[in-house]
Amino acid sequence: MVIVPPLIEQVEFLSHLNFFDVFKNILNQFPKIKSMLLKLGTEQELHENMVRHVNQYVNTGNITGAVNNLFSYFITISGGILCTLFITFFFLKDEQLVKNAILTLTPSGKENEIREVLAKSKKMLSKYFAGLFLDMFIVGVLVMIVLSIVGVKNALLIAFVAGLLNIIPYIGAVLTMIVAIFLGVSGCIHSGQYELIDPVINKIFFSLLSINLIDGFLIQPFIFSNSVKAHPLEIFIVTLMAAIIGGIPAMIVALPVYTLLRIVAGEFLTHLKFFRKISEKIDD
Repeated sequence: MVIVPPLIEQVEFLSHLNFFDVFKNILNQFPKIKSMLLKLGTEQELHENMVRHVNQYVNTGNITGAVNNLFSYFITISGGILCTLFITFFFLKDEQLVKNAILTLTPSGKENEIREVLAKSKKMLSKYFAGLFLDMFIVGVLVMIVLSIVGVKNALLIAFVAGLLNIIPYIGAVLTMIVAIFLGVSGCIHSGQYELIDPVINKIFFSLLSINLIDGFLIQPFIFSNSVKAHPLEIFIVTLMAAIIGGIPAMIVALPVYTLLRIVAGEFLTHLKFFRKISEKIDD
């Protein structure tokens, strides 16, 4: 009720915009950029070039392909959600199901170690996800308060996006900045106040930059260092390695997977100095 109606309103508003008129009005607020573009041709020539390029990329074939891809992604995501809900239901109904299945596959003589791994995994991952949601909530609240104080429209919607994208380490802050500036500019266009675009961009940029610095240097290190028992530099290196290996999806799951590996290493590989070192804080 709070997030969806403003989002739908923005989509409906953007769908009825004359983008050339909007582009022209925005350029009037940035004379230097306008003068640079006018060196490439007159406004009419720029308009014709824009229309030609839009028609070139937005044709029937592209639209059909985009719709087919969107439908395919929707089916895939829907199927994944249904499978996840189905499996989660039985996991919650019988919480011993996973434990019993893992113990069944465990070699004889290793059951106690596996039980210890499962118990620690449940404890550590519960702390991690609780810390993650706490961090998302704190960032969202800070963004809403700061942007509301400085008078940015769509502050609540931007705060929701900021909290949601904060699940992506480091990259989420950049994506939030792009989406926030877009929504802020959209709010100015909606009210016809084109002269406020430049101040709004500055307000959003410096507000989010300050919040992200506070989150990155104070909030996240404190929360995640205490939840996964790892040094902030260790967390950064693990996240960076995950980004190189698998991009954004790998960055999202990097810390939980790394925590599981440390727990397993603490039970089975303590005879190796490296694994003993990275898992020594698990029991603290």
